[in-house]
Amino acid sequence: MTPISRRDLIKSAAVATAGSIVFPNILLGQSGQSANSKVNLAFIGAGGRATSNIQALQGENIVALCDVDEQRAAEMREFVPKARFFKDYRVMLDKMASEIDAVVITTPDHMHYPIAKWALAHGFHVYCEKPLTRCIWEARDLMKSAKKSGLITQMGNQGHTFSGLRLIQEWYAAGIFGEVKDVYHWTNRPFWPQGYLGRSKDPVPAHVDYDLWLGVAPKASYSGAILPFNWRGWRDYGCGSVGDMACHIMDSSYSGLGLGYPEWVEAQGTRFNENTFPSAMTAQFGFKTKSGKELTAHWFEGGPRPLGIKNVPADFFSSDQYGRDTANGSFIVGEDITLYVDTYSSSVRVFPDEKFQEIKPKLPPKTLPRIKGGPQKEFANAIREGVMPGSNFDYAAPFTEVALLGNVALFAGERIYYDPAEMKVSNVKSANKYLYSLYEYNRSFLPS
Repeated sequence: MTPISRRDLIKSAAVATAGSIVFPNILLGQSGQSANSKVNLAFIGAGGRATSNIQALQGENIVALCDVDEQRAAEMREFVPKARFFKDYRVMLDKMASEIDAVVITTPDHMHYPIAKWALAHGFHVYCEKPLTRCIWEARDLMKSAKKSGLITQMGNQGHTFSGLRLIQEWYAAGIFGEVKDVYHWTNRPFWPQGYLGRSKDPVPAHVDYDLWLGVAPKASYSGAILPFNWRGWRDYGCGSVGDMACHIMDSSYSGLGLGYPEWVEAQGTRFNENTFPSAMTAQFGFKTKSGKELTAHWFEGGPRPLGIKNVPADFFSSDQYGRDTANGSFIVGEDITLYVDTYSSSVRVFPDEKFQEIKPKLPPKTLPRIKGGPQKEFANAIREGVMPGSNFDYAAPFTEVALLGNVALFAGERIYYDPAEMKVSNVKSANKYLYSLYEYNRSFLPS
């Protein structure tokens, strides 16, 4: 009898149970291994944000690292010296297929979709940093691929695992806020260049494989003003500030208040061009709550902040007494109280202060399960236990879609009305092109 490989066992188990997403304990290996076995992980992206993901999962079995930039990967190669190193994820996933259970993707946004698509097609569980994808069509397609595969998926918006978000959900369900008509979200991003930018032409450093960095994106000159970090401000590679931070900050309203798709979105920004995003932007998202009431989510980035908010102290943004970091956050404005939520929904504060003592006896019990260990450990445990994590692609794709509608409205130049069932803008036909990639993919980076 031909022995079955570890990866083939995982893939067959996942596909067989795709309808119910229930995995047997044998999922993680062959005879003798238990649900406490370590997960064999490959990291695609090994510098920058990836260092946090690698360190958070060092208790698992890290078998491979992949990065197009040898210099940025050097620290983590030293941190996990036994892991094999690759520059090309396609080569890595082919050569080490039988040794890998799951991949962790920490790359520029434009490579999230092709790498995740490739990994799912070849039977690997996927953890992908936020935003899930660079455009709305990619999010829809990736959600379909994930559902078809039956594999464990997770987007890396860590606040979705934090207790503050569950407090918001419990309090809102218990009527603590009363009717919420407005929420306000803000960020100090971008702290990288955005606006009306030109592209420099610089020599490609010897430690960077630039063709692999471009991946699905069109050929273009190397620019030291874009790599390794400032790509977020360029539309071929990133999603701007709303793409970078809304999947963190807006979760306090999207998940906290149980919102779905907005009916309309409009946005305003400073000067930008066809290649970039503005240096400052505001946007408004018009939702209907589950009770059918109108709710507007207000987004601020790059300098503008919400001022004159009911119950919020006038010195909120100028004083250090309201938390260590008010550069990013949210206000949920209820009938009698306003809730301040920090960047990642890890903690909340009631305004006015005296109202907290008044509502404290009315607060509901903590009924929602709390997650221990953060999103990375939630992902590894989900693979072991066969339980989908909270930020799986069925949740992450629509949430990413909502965030990216801010950019669609900005490019449209007027209020857009969105039909999620048809995935189209109903009133500004020309805006529909922004739901898709504006360039043809280099298909060699996509599964056949």
